[in-house]
Amino acid sequence: MNMRKLRAAAAAVLVIATAFASASCAQAKSPLKLSAKKLTLNAGSSKTLSLKGTDKKVKFKITSGKKVVRIKRESNTSVKITALKKGSAKLKATLGKQSFKCSVTVKANTTVTVSVNGAKFTAKLNNSKAAKQFCKMLPLTVTMNELNGNEKYHYFDKEFSGKSKTYPKINPGDLMIFGGDCLVLFYDKITSSPYEYIKIGKLTNAGSLAKTLGRKNVKVKFTR
Repeated sequence: MNMRKLRAAAAAVLVIATAFASASCAQAKSPLKLSAKKLTLNAGSSKTLSLKGTDKKVKFKITSGKKVVRIKRESNTSVKITALKKGSAKLKATLGKQSFKCSVTVKANTTVTVSVNGAKFTAKLNNSKAAKQFCKMLPLTVTMNELNGNEKYHYFDKEFSGKSKTYPKINPGDLMIFGGDCLVLFYDKITSSPYEYIKIGKLTNAGSLAKTLGRKNVKVKFTR
């Protein structure tokens, strides 16, 4: 083989090797992607937003709606978004010259008055189907039975919509649906529960709830 053919063969090998190397790099490089482009939250709830495909520090910024949401950094690539009040907001995540946008819609909670033994508490219901079904039943007075020294419950003759899930922590004032047809009002915290619930809301002023409810069955009135 003469020198010209050798050079041509070497050039061809180099082109092929470069192509394979480029393809390997392209496959190895993970595309950057925001965990969500749109989010819908209830006022008072939170959600994590992250930029996937990197471990470098990402800059997050609220570009509009600063009174609607707030953000707190959780890691180099994520922030916790907390919904403050009804409205809309826009966020931007920036890494180098690349930027990604997320639109956030915050829905207002439905406020319900919970009356028991002459005391009144305020509950904020979320936007779940079960919460809306419960809201349509108001005004409502039920006898809630005592259980376990931390909750009161009442069974309905109908089932609520929604998917149940476990909660790693349950707080005083949490209003839940158990088994699809049982309303549960917790008055003491539970740090670990194996049971599944549909959360429909929370009492915002539950400080004296345990003392007010006591350890016996009690009548509770829910009104708009």
